[in-house]
Amino acid sequence: MTENYYGPHAYRSDRIPEQKRQVADPGRSWFNRKFDMRLPWGRTEEVAPLSFRNRFSPDVLRKIEKKPKGFENVEFHQRIDNEKYRHAMPAFRTRLLLFAESLGGFFFKFLTPLFLILYLVALTAFDSDEWGRVINETIPLVMGLIFVPLLLNKIPWFLFKAIPGWIIRPSKGPKWELNRRTGLVTAYRHDRKGSSEEEQAPFYEFDAYLTNEMIPPGQVVHTLYLVHRYRPILLPIGNLIGKTTGEECFALWDMFQNFMDTSRPLPDIPLWEEFRSKDPVTAEHDRQTGRPARYWRDMDDETWKQKESEMMSKVRSLTTPYRSNLMRQHVRYVS
Repeated sequence: MTENYYGPHAYRSDRIPEQKRQVADPGRSWFNRKFDMRLPWGRTEEVAPLSFRNRFSPDVLRKIEKKPKGFENVEFHQRIDNEKYRHAMPAFRTRLLLFAESLGGFFFKFLTPLFLILYLVALTAFDSDEWGRVINETIPLVMGLIFVPLLLNKIPWFLFKAIPGWIIRPSKGPKWELNRRTGLVTAYRHDRKGSSEEEQAPFYEFDAYLTNEMIPPGQVVHTLYLVHRYRPILLPIGNLIGKTTGEECFALWDMFQNFMDTSRPLPDIPLWEEFRSKDPVTAEHDRQTGRPARYWRDMDDETWKQKESEMMSKVRSLTTPYRSNLMRQHVRYVS
């Protein structure tokens, strides 16, 4: 059953077919070729990035099981199960309001208190008999810096609660897909008229690259993307976790390698737990090891905190760039 279930291009880390020689690097600019780091294949750890651990914790999954959000019949184009990780963005209005809500919350919680402290310190530069005049002259500025971020945060929150059907809308279609069952990676392109194009290639024909970017005040952040070796196909999979640390990007690369690798079970994290019985390799692994079907979803909060802490330590200790590259046994790179 297992052999018939997976397609001819399904990825197995122990059966990678010989690749043709890479004679060009069509998917990346000169700058990216110069400064980005190609990450090695293989020798993965059972890890997941922080955002995946937070968004799909046992507590969150139990709440979804108990009370669905009411959008089950809306086609959001995203699909995450035992076969596919298909990524899609919400509609522009949804993204705009989510951005406004998070930006307002950040300013109100962190920058507004800092401003108020600095404002009170600045008042000490004036004589006490001048405080009343200074406060009267600056009160519009103070009120604005307090209430504008609060409104920016709370208005989107209210709209999401009051009219979710209008606010939470799907986009034109998915952005990309990793398919464990077929082993294929698909990139989608959509135009303004609603038509779309697809490009597909086997997962083992892609490589993961780590970018570097410096942001104020001198912090270096990274993101991850997949690039096809022979055609200009690029997937910004790092958008799933944003600009972050190198270790978080390493964890994302390991997680997706493990997801696509049919020589091993699905990644054992809460996100994929409900689908484990539907994947033949995973179902057989769980049968042999006696893994409970609801291992994560029935886990108490204290145990989850301990497991999450262990995973965090594992992610922080990843040394991905120093691994030997499994793919070098099967392909000659242009650089």
